[in-house]
Amino acid sequence: MCQLLTATLSDDLSLGRLPDAVLASAGQFAAFRRRQFLTGRALLADAMYTHYGYRLLPAMTLSPSGKPAFADIALPHFSLSHSADRVVLALCEAGEIGCDVEVIRPRPSWPILAQALFSAEENRWLGEHENPLEGFWTLWSLREAWLKQQGGSVWEMASVAIHPQPLLYLAPAAGRGQLWSAIWQGHAVALALPDTILPPAGIISAEHWTCYRSISPP
Repeated sequence: MCQLLTATLSDDLSLGRLPDAVLASAGQFAAFRRRQFLTGRALLADAMYTHYGYRLLPAMTLSPSGKPAFADIALPHFSLSHSADRVVLALCEAGEIGCDVEVIRPRPSWPILAQALFSAEENRWLGEHENPLEGFWTLWSLREAWLKQQGGSVWEMASVAIHPQPLLYLAPAAGRGQLWSAIWQGHAVALALPDTILPPAGIISAEHWTCYRSISPP
């Protein structure tokens, strides 16, 4: 089972299912980032109560790279992402998952970033795209989703290559996997899913998702 849930910072999500330790950890952030953090954790806590019966958000651990996961390995994998006031949560029982959401917004340096991080093929595709800014955030979010699935960092973005026309991607030690991308309400949304798992069709309908299949390194 795979689920995709979303909230905004203005949604009235209860913090009552968050352990004291989670509430205390939010104090390390500045005000806006604190709201993003607590909204994401509250969204996750609601999902764990609704679908699994946990009245309190289960204990979590952090990997060496900082990727959060439930301490109980029998619980589902999850990935949280936020952009401006939007928070997106992906849950998957079948294996590791990565999720990214990006507001499609102007960024003065995006052509420089694209030249530095994207392949020549991707930059040619952007040059022919009817909405290059949308194309940029699509390629960016696909990389972010894969890195979150793998527990990587943004500094590894250049290690992923997207082939937009044949809908393939190449990444280090990717194995069999798939990336999914959708444009939704002014956002680029991307998921990195285990092989054969389809994205949930609730919030974003099935016809809006585009699948990129993994290819093995030469």
